[in-house]
Amino acid sequence: MQRLAALIMRGRVYAMLIAAVFGVISLLLPPLQPLTTTISGGVVALVALRLGAREALYVILGALAGVMAVAVPLFGGPAAGVVLATIVWLPVMALALVLRKTVSMMLALQVAVLLASALVISLHGLIPDPAAWWGGMLENMIQQSQLGKAGTDQMGQIMQRVAPYMTGIVASALMLSAVLGLVVGRWWQALLYNPGGFGAEFRALQLGSRTAYASAAVLAVSLFAGGKLGAIATDLLAGLVLIYTIQGLAVAHAIVFAVERSMRWLTWGLMLVYVLLAILPPFVVVALAGIGFADSWLNFRAYFDTKKPDVPPDVPGAS
Repeated sequence: MQRLAALIMRGRVYAMLIAAVFGVISLLLPPLQPLTTTISGGVVALVALRLGAREALYVILGALAGVMAVAVPLFGGPAAGVVLATIVWLPVMALALVLRKTVSMMLALQVAVLLASALVISLHGLIPDPAAWWGGMLENMIQQSQLGKAGTDQMGQIMQRVAPYMTGIVASALMLSAVLGLVVGRWWQALLYNPGGFGAEFRALQLGSRTAYASAAVLAVSLFAGGKLGAIATDLLAGLVLIYTIQGLAVAHAIVFAVERSMRWLTWGLMLVYVLLAILPPFVVVALAGIGFADSWLNFRAYFDTKKPDVPPDVPGAS
């Protein structure tokens, strides 16, 4: 990965090509989309962190041209490339510029939550009944598939249960994609210019008391309010759960880092968490989100020596 990051920083053309290649792979091989969009977003994030908005926009435009060169003949139009730039590269660039300006991963993640929340509120404002709208879209997708009558009926039942939550699911998925791209870009930056800095920054990550109070309010509204307000709060909660999952992982890494010399088995325990996160994501996500949210009030890391000598985070724009 360090060699890939070094290649990206060799020049604008290299960054464009790498972002475009992984963007094209994400369109041609949908099962690989989570990985390929994260890497292409990481390219944009790295350029934005080191060189600023102008260079990042050049990279996005060049990568978009490369993706369109493939998308137009295959898909009959530029829509796929435009969507990729809009929902992956531009949000990642925005978060990277926040991190570059503030040198605060906490603020960057708070901005990610605000963007996801704005999307949820906008969709609820533009669509009178989002659940019915998503239900219709999902039903059309199922009808166009070749699952057979039994498979279509079964999938239809599942989709109708999922439809009321699709606004929150989509918004949180887009937010997570941008955050993962930012994390990869930040990690690459540390590999090249500040070895060890990313680990220190991630282990110290906390979303702050204001986010915790706002999240508690959203949770209360989701549980006790009905109608449109309750639906909006439920959709907002999806993004908050994901962002607190990241804080929960930061807590786990910080504790393992603090005690690994005396309790080396905890390192294997941390690896098990990631395995379970891949196998049983809903249960592990909820558990980690609970730990992350509780950490906002209890500060678990204060009970451990998590501030051992380490390399501090660098200033993103520094050379």
